[in-house]
Amino acid sequence: MNEKVAGTASGSALSTKRGYVADSIDELKKVQSPTRQEAMRMTGVVLLIIVFISMCLFVMDLAFNWLMGKMLG
Repeated sequence: MNEKVAGTASGSALSTKRGYVADSIDELKKVQSPTRQEAMRMTGVVLLIIVFISMCLFVMDLAFNWLMGKMLG
């Protein structure tokens, strides 16, 4: 009885993998690449976020450096 279950499990796993691959291909057919204008706009947004976070970290570094200087020196 255990052999029968093991054979069924491996068979259903194979069909599940085939179904997964077929579903993945169907989903990939729905994917649309962004237009050049959308890609440029998104790139600009990412760069602005990077600059903003970098400036925040720079200011925090200066503040902590000044604070540590006052505490230790």
